[in-house]
Amino acid sequence: MSRVREMLISGEPGAGKTLLLLKLMKEFDNVIWVTTTRTAKTLRKILKNDDIWIIDAYAGTNVSTHPRNLVVSNPFNLNEINMKISQVLDQIKGETLVILDSITGLLLYHDLRKVVHFVKNALVKVKEKGASSVFTLVKHAHDSQTKTSLYAMFSTVVELLKKDNKETRRFVRIVKSVEYVEPNFGEVKIVRDDIILPGHIMDYIMRVLKSR
Repeated sequence: MSRVREMLISGEPGAGKTLLLLKLMKEFDNVIWVTTTRTAKTLRKILKNDDIWIIDAYAGTNVSTHPRNLVVSNPFNLNEINMKISQVLDQIKGETLVILDSITGLLLYHDLRKVVHFVKNALVKVKEKGASSVFTLVKHAHDSQTKTSLYAMFSTVVELLKKDNKETRRFVRIVKSVEYVEPNFGEVKIVRDDIILPGHIMDYIMRVLKSR
């Protein structure tokens, strides 16, 4: 198994991205969550967790009401986001998961070239610190060239799909992987506040993020 412990999760709104992130973060001692689409205050209410570190790259103000909230003073400064990630990584120990939710939020304010450069630097920094990382992308929010460029940066890409007919059904597909996974497609169930993926796909995701 590769020692590269990074993953891109792409999905439509309502497909289950946040629930999957919540499920994954339970498996780690530390979680650093970079938010680009909502404030740290709003996110912490959703997560209902005081232990995780939140880097707010959305609010654009230094006002913080929680000791583990780090607010990026200028969300247009991508280097500052990476500096905040490094700042937290330097002071924690144990298995760590870095979440960036989402790349789509960054692309609202920056061109693809700048975002690709930022993501590359972030992945290198996380790898150097021995942490795992999951980045998210809103599926269908970008043109094919943008999606292809971003998918190419990750060794594992997982897509969450949502189909609305008479009833809503959700599916997961492994688009890119570091090992053979068969079948690479399956149905997803959401029960209360939990998301249930096919066992072999969930096992693969955990092998990637926990590989040594």
